[in-house]
Amino acid sequence: MMVSRRPIEPLAGCVQTLWASERGPRAHRREINLPTGCVDLVIPLRDGQVLRRWAGDGSEGEHFHGAVLHGAHDRATQRDTTEASSVVGVHFKPGGAAALFGGALRTLRNRSVSLEDLCGPAARALRDDLLETAGLRARLLRVEAWLMARLALSKPRDELAAQAVEAMLRNPAVNLIEPLRRASGLGPTRFVARFEQHVGLTPKRFARVLRFHALVRSVALARPVDWALTAAEAGYADQSHLIHEFRHLAGMTPTAYVPLESGKPEHVAVQSERKNMQYGRQRPAYDEP
Repeated sequence: MMVSRRPIEPLAGCVQTLWASERGPRAHRREINLPTGCVDLVIPLRDGQVLRRWAGDGSEGEHFHGAVLHGAHDRATQRDTTEASSVVGVHFKPGGAAALFGGALRTLRNRSVSLEDLCGPAARALRDDLLETAGLRARLLRVEAWLMARLALSKPRDELAAQAVEAMLRNPAVNLIEPLRRASGLGPTRFVARFEQHVGLTPKRFARVLRFHALVRSVALARPVDWALTAAEAGYADQSHLIHEFRHLAGMTPTAYVPLESGKPEHVAVQSERKNMQYGRQRPAYDEP
């Protein structure tokens, strides 16, 4: 079972959704998570639960106990799905996590860290509170209150970087980086630094993920897919360009992409070890909805 909630203002300006889930083991052993360019906070609650990260070649990756902040990624990741899970999470909007964890975002690209390393004992206290809270919806309210308290102490957001992100979100198929840089009045180095500080990815990396994310959301609802036409509509130079980006960002070919659900286009099941090998070496991920 999973429930989600859109947070109250002003937190809604930073967070896309709060979610909580409880489930048993899944039929597939592992799951590929495609990059979104966003930051996620994941808090496991099950006693003894370990969030396993998998490298994609069968080797075991990092282990974390307690809450984890999952930085913005521009690569696909994998997670183990063979054990029961009880998790509370926060999916931030692009650039939204800067208000709460701004100083750390640049160092978290394609990485994840213990929330306690960033926030100290407050992170452990949050998890303890959630363990004592009955009901998924009640847990969401507890996390929301914790985030609101942190937000009240945050610095104002970087409006220049935020406006650049919003412009890119409106037109994911169009390369707007240089026009936005010129409009900002900043030099290339300074523009990139401010954007990366706000998002966790450079403008170029974020634009690639954004275009790819828009692509998979569109094809998840359509079968069969005319990949040549899709490439043109999504802003790729041609079908070969799309295939290259698919391999680079997802670790698979476009034709190998079959989402678990049309409503969850970022999630792809790995049905077997043999099939898993076709995806190549992947960086790991965490238990997400």
